Amino acid sequence: MSSYIEQFEQELISKLNGNVDEASIVRWISEKVLRATAWHHRRPEGATVKRQGQSRRRGFDQEREAD
Repeated sequence: MSSYIEQFEQELISKLNGNVDEASIVRWISEKVLRATAWHHRRPEGATVKRQGQSRRRGFDQEREAD
């Protein structure tokens, strides 16, 4: 089962490689962000979101190792 982020990334790559214009991609991303934000605000107060695996930020793991 893939995570929400993995599904989002797959859909985004598909749109970027397809015949979808930039404005449509921006609208699609905006809708996804709004839905994710709405979901986030429905979680119980104080709930923590934890993600398994490595950081997706480029260079983040290397920066931490250098410290």
